[in-house]
Amino acid sequence: METQTHTTTDRHGYSLRFSPFESNHMLLATSQLYGLAGGGSLFLLAQSSLDEVNSQNLTELCRLEWSDGLFDVAWCPYAADIAATASGDGSLQIWSGLDAESALTEQTPKQPLLCLQEHKNEIYSLDWGEKWNYHTLLSASWDCTLKLWDCNRQNSITTFVGHNDLIYCAK
Repeated sequence: METQTHTTTDRHGYSLRFSPFESNHMLLATSQLYGLAGGGSLFLLAQSSLDEVNSQNLTELCRLEWSDGLFDVAWCPYAADIAATASGDGSLQIWSGLDAESALTEQTPKQPLLCLQEHKNEIYSLDWGEKWNYHTLLSASWDCTLKLWDCNRQNSITTFVGHNDLIYCAK
């Protein structure tokens, strides 16, 4: 099996997630300057079919930009074209149009559907609550808190405090 690659010029990858709906689609969250400064990009990529000859690259279907670095991405467990990203400005973004049809017809919105902002520092990790509630997200931040979000609301449901240092993972 040949390795497929995709170069993200001036971006450094932080999180890669395969689609639970389309086995050949994936999202890549990236940041400029190793996440220390600059913006972030979310790439929707497609793997080549196994029967395509001499194809070693992933195909970039679309690229969405955010003003700060993107550190994590999670597909929505109930909608094939929706995902959330976690960024260095302490916000979560909910994106739509992350499917091949929208990307190929240039119908993918360039701005997120929703931006959730309460953390005071970088959000380094997020997890979509497919096990407990399809409308909830959990975020882990460098402000030493975890937040549980309801996507139907503009604010968090609860904040978990008590950590004395940076939190790197939410599950």
